[in-house]
Parts: sequence; structure tokens; C-alpha cells
Amino acid sequence: MRKRLSSTGVVFVCFGAVIVIVQLWHAATIHSSNKYHGSDHLDHRSLIEPSVVQDDMNLKVNGREKLSPACFPHRKVAKQTVYDIKENTGNNSTKKNELPDLTYNDNKLITRIYFYHVRKAGGTMIRKYLKKVASHYKINLMIQENKNAGLEEVGSYVSYDRLEQNTLYVTNLRDPVERSISHFKYDGRWDCQQLVKNSSFIPTKYNANSFLTWKQTRGFVQSKCDVPFSFIGCAVNCYIQTFSGKGCTADNWLSEYALAIDRLSRYNLILVFEKFRDENYVQAIEDFFGVKGFGEDSIMFCGPEAREANKKVPLHVGFESILKLTKLNEMDTRLYRETTKCLDELAGEYAFPKMNASDFLTQKNIFVSD
Repeated sequence: MRKRLSSTGVVFVCFGAVIVIVQLWHAATIHSSNKYHGSDHLDHRSLIEPSVVQDDMNLKVNGREKLSPACFPHRKVAKQTVYDIKENTGNNSTKKNELPDLTYNDNKLITRIYFYHVRKAGGTMIRKYLKKVASHYKINLMIQENKNAGLEEVGSYVSYDRLEQNTLYVTNLRDPVERSISHFKYDGRWDCQQLVKNSSFIPTKYNANSFLTWKQTRGFVQSKCDVPFSFIGCAVNCYIQTFSGKGCTADNWLSEYALAIDRLSRYNLILVFEKFRDENYVQAIEDFFGVKGFGEDSIMFCGPEAREANKKVPLHVGFESILKLTKLNEMDTRLYRETTKCLDELAGEYAFPKMNASDFLTQKNIFVSD
């Protein structure tokens, strides 16, 4: 192994694989800091294999190129084909590792929004905003959190009274390592329920879980192979698990990756946490929905308590631990990069479509889940 030190970083060369780590001390300081709860930032392109980072804008799905909903959202209504609806017997797929065929129609009026809430990626704020959108247009809103994303396939929903529901599908993403660390600080380090409901519980470094043990697919333990994945506790490859519905792999996550990115590509809009402070991005989202208020302050359950606990007992994470967590999340990082790389190419110029009342159909009995 050769090692070269410089003022800007450290380069490790091992068996021909080169990993460039830029500003080592600066990155480690940010992640061990407690200045911003859940808002740390690290450019993980310096920590992953170069092959993970792609240059072109298109999303690659099963050998085909598609436009990513993160950069090219749309209001087209998806419907499963009649054949696939009949063949769908509860496993959300007509064939193993395949999703139902869809047809799209951009003339149908939207009557419902479905938001799959990825934890620790700005989801509480998004929920608040989408409730505002649903109220503004008097349409239905369904929010799903913790369960796997395959519980409702894009284009599959039919209401209990068999009335047609034209659904706009929305989800959110964040850098996988950043999200994992934020998740640990939120309810992995201490039990969130204890922080909120047990007034006698005092968080200390002695009753805190160690970050060194936050390295499994379900946080502190492995996800079960025979149980559909639930996004309650998760530290490793959380996106692939939730968007494939599978908690383990037989081929180093390749099959699950293909299923996850296919399911993601079918959404109408993917909101990206790292862009929430970009004024142009916020304006583009508000123009897309035709409603102001994206990015307004919101309070999550356990948020203030977890923030205060981490402030009193700062989390110090060694850079080696970050590196290990990054390597463990390599496939999730690949999915995140593949889905969001186009945002870098857009360079702040977001040509999102703009909707208004003429794109929605008011509902008599509005249902909004929480």
C-alpha cells in the first residue's frame, strides 16, 4: 500500500483502487460536530469508488434510459395495465423482481397525492406542505411512512367505492450516509419514546447507544429476509431495502438495486433534501404545485428532545467510522447518485412544469392521512 499526504487530502492506493478523500480533517470535524442536528454535510464522492459516480443526466433503469423524477417531474397519471392488475396477487409484482406495466395519461385531472415519506430526509416539512396543497385543491392525500414503498405501486390505487383516483406520486431522498447519521442521532442513540414520554429519563453518554454498533441493515440488527422491509430503524442500504421491499440479498444487492431504481423512476416527483436551501429549487417546487409554503418550519415528533439531548451530549464520530458507513452504503449511494446526478447538470436552472387548479379535480369527501 502506498500513502501520500497533502494539505488538501489523503490518497490511499490499494490494489489499484483509488479513493480520494478531500479535506479529511474538515469532513471529520463536520460529522463529529453537533452544531446542526440532522444537517451535516459531506461530499461522499470523495469516499466512494469512481464507478459509482455517473456523468450523464439520464436515469438507467433495466438497461433503458429514463428521465429522473428528481430533475424532470411530471403530472402524468399512471395506470397499471388490466392484465397486471388481475395478475397482481399481493406481492406487488406480476413476476418476481418485475413491476407491473404502466400507461400514462397527461389529460386526467389529479384527485389524490401519495407521499412515500423517507425518514430523516425532510419528510415532516414535506408532509406539512403537501397537506397545504391537498387543502388548497380539495383533493385526497395519502402518506406512507415506515413500511416499504411497494405497498402501493404507482398506478395501482383504486378507492374503496371503486371510483377512479388519479394519483400524483411523491417521495424524498437524502445523501444515504448523511441520512443514516441523522437517523442515529434522532432515535438510534437514545430511544425516542423515552426522550418524549419518560420525564425521569436523562440522556447521558453512559446510556447512549454506540455509533460503532450502528452498522446493520436495520440499524443495530440485520433485517429479516422473510419479512417485508419496514423503514423503522435502518443504517445501511435503506433506500434499496425500502424501494425493493427486501431486507437481504443473494447477489450483493444488485437485484434489489434494479427493482428499487425501477420503482423510484415511476414516481412523479422525487424531492431532494440537499436542495431545500436553494431558493430556485424551492420556487420550482412551489411553481410545480402552484402553492406557496415549501420549506416552512415544522416540528417532528421527538425532534426538539433529540436535538437537546445531542446538544448536551455531543456525538463525536471518528472519520474511520464514517468511512466504514460509507462503504457499507455503497449501493445506496449509487442509487442516490444515479437518481440525483442530473441536478448538478441543471446548475440551479429548474424547468419544472407548473400546475394550477385546472390540473386538479375537487373531491366531495376529502381524505388526508397523517
